[in-house]
Amino acid sequence: MSLPLIAQAEQLTVTPYRPTVSNPAELSALQHLEVEFGVQSNQPGMEEERNSLPFLLKYPFADQWGLLVGGEAWIKSRSPDETISGFGNTSVLLKHYYPINSTLAVGFEAGAVLPSARKSLGQGRTDYLGNLIVSQDISDLRIDVNAGVTRKGFKEEDLDRYRYNWAIAVSHPIDERWGIAGEFSGVLARQQKPTSQFLATLNYLMTPELMLDFGGTIGMTTITDDYGVFAGFALLIAP
Repeated sequence: MSLPLIAQAEQLTVTPYRPTVSNPAELSALQHLEVEFGVQSNQPGMEEERNSLPFLLKYPFADQWGLLVGGEAWIKSRSPDETISGFGNTSVLLKHYYPINSTLAVGFEAGAVLPSARKSLGQGRTDYLGNLIVSQDISDLRIDVNAGVTRKGFKEEDLDRYRYNWAIAVSHPIDERWGIAGEFSGVLARQQKPTSQFLATLNYLMTPELMLDFGGTIGMTTITDDYGVFAGFALLIAP
């Protein structure tokens, strides 16, 4: 979810990636640190719950290149058998942005998910991933399409290492401060049932440097989390 590409060129503003699964093609403001943080609660099943504090740090160090570091600052997972909590895994991505014209851009992200979480909250191995992004503005409508692949560091018995993820997000401003977005996303893998979800969010631009968001998700398949709720912010930090 993002502000239109044209608006990015006119004014130095926050460039939110959260809370959608998909990212926009563009980077945040050059040589400025942008911080995203949120709270999220997912209900995988009737007697299960997963709460987390997702975060993302973005720093474009060159005109079309940036570094993304993210993860979950805290996770608490509850099931009928046990409750576990701790720090989550950490992703480190290099991102390239290529504007085609004032309304169309592509991006590419590549990197790894490092096993910083305790083994009960993660797989204890490094995953490698790549993601292709196409962002298009049609008047005030923004469309972000993501297609990516993840190679799991740990191979589960009889399951393929590769996961293919997709996401299509559409966002639109309501007025100068409020906006809405909807997104379908999912994961495909051989020898596994596909997962997919629908996400809806409402965002509020408090200042040009700070955007707040609120929303929820609903699972579209039997093995996807039943539902989730979230809230958070994206903050552009001026030097």
